[in-house]
Amino acid sequence: MSAVDELLNARPTAQVWHEVCLRLAEMDETELAAVTPRVLSWPAQQRPMPDDWWARWTAGDVRPYHSLAGIRPLGALADVQAGRALSKAGVSVDAYIDATFDGEDEDDDDYQASFPYGATAVAAPSGLSWLALGAAAEWHHSGGDIVGWSTLENGRLTSFLSGSHYHDEPHDMQISPDGRTVVTAVEGRWHAWSAATGEELWVLPERSGPDDHDEELDEDDEFEDEDEEDDEDDAVLSMDDLVRIGFSGDGRRVAAATCSSGTVAVIATETGQVLLNVPTGQEAFGPVALDADGELVAHASPEGRVVVRAVDGGAVLATAATGLTEVNALAFAPDGTALFAVGDTAAHAADPDARVGPAACLLHLVPSPDQLSLTVGGLVRPTELPGEPAPRSPIAKAATRAVWTDRRPLAFVVGHGSVLFDSDGRTLWADPGNQIVSFTPDGRAMVTVGETVEAWFLAGLALPERIGPVPTDGSSAGARTQVG
Repeated sequence: MSAVDELLNARPTAQVWHEVCLRLAEMDETELAAVTPRVLSWPAQQRPMPDDWWARWTAGDVRPYHSLAGIRPLGALADVQAGRALSKAGVSVDAYIDATFDGEDEDDDDYQASFPYGATAVAAPSGLSWLALGAAAEWHHSGGDIVGWSTLENGRLTSFLSGSHYHDEPHDMQISPDGRTVVTAVEGRWHAWSAATGEELWVLPERSGPDDHDEELDEDDEFEDEDEEDDEDDAVLSMDDLVRIGFSGDGRRVAAATCSSGTVAVIATETGQVLLNVPTGQEAFGPVALDADGELVAHASPEGRVVVRAVDGGAVLATAATGLTEVNALAFAPDGTALFAVGDTAAHAADPDARVGPAACLLHLVPSPDQLSLTVGGLVRPTELPGEPAPRSPIAKAATRAVWTDRRPLAFVVGHGSVLFDSDGRTLWADPGNQIVSFTPDGRAMVTVGETVEAWFLAGLALPERIGPVPTDGSSAGARTQVG
């Protein structure tokens, strides 16, 4: 029995994990593969990424053994507000929550964000050296601050949009694969900012005159009653017409789509030029996804259908019924040969005994000389849920996400609790609270935000008995083909 085997047989403790990490860093890929199932048998929360691994990861120097870490605590929302970074992995969650209220190292002259009611959106670049976060609105006073927060250095807080400039909150926010651009939507407008400077790059629809919220509200300003408010401000609130966003794999293009009014657009990331606009009336709704080079866009359609269009001209290339009651998230496979659709199912008149709750399915793109077709796999459901599902809830619609890792697609759903499950329906991670989440563009990590902010490493959440790739050739059981 090797020294690592002996350590892994011991009760999981911080000291034992430290010793395991020292030995993992010395192993070659064959040795790592041999011990991986044993390491993954430890709970992910007891496998925090050590500081030296974290320094390499955030610098872009990702090593094979990094995939065996489970979690990296990043801080709490109070740290985000103050622009404070959690510097050591060994600090306990309780300790860094307590530290956020001790008033140390705070400078009243420094910019501070406001997250009194929590966060509604988060976006994470692949390197995880910073995050973009959107605060919940203070409806009696202002909208939610949208900021960039360094996970490495104190005092690095970038303001993208101050809540004093608008009255809404973001519910989907994405960062381009190169980490240079942040995109979200509030008050019916789609905004893009430079991640480095916070400079606004473009806004769609373009402003035709002075913005109603260009001047900050004084702290003592009070709103009129709700009826007068509605008369004076006809801006569309995000929860009334959710906007879903997705970048192409190369980052050159970004798609945005509304979930209620039914508009799908593809935009040049750098310039804000609209390359495709599918107007209302064509049953085109969010969520939305682009393939690797931004040539294909997929979006939802009523009754759980998925539509694939050519970005050049907008022609419908294929459509398929997924079996879902509603589609809440879409993701293209990196090679463009498949789509992963995540949503929910609900009982209906035709089948009142139908299973209710979150589900997902794989759709395989099958090209032919004349047309593109979609082969639809059977529905998969998470094996475990922390609470009773809440199908078709606004929270579920806004917070559902999908991603492709280098092994398989994953789905994140919320309702009564939060769940991450794979394309076989196996639950990889769960939390009793309704977390908000962001997957990194490279599919290696997810960031969750609740009371605390944490990074979870997706390879480190894999179940020990299944670490091989899922087929993307349409060989799923129960597959059926539909042609556009």
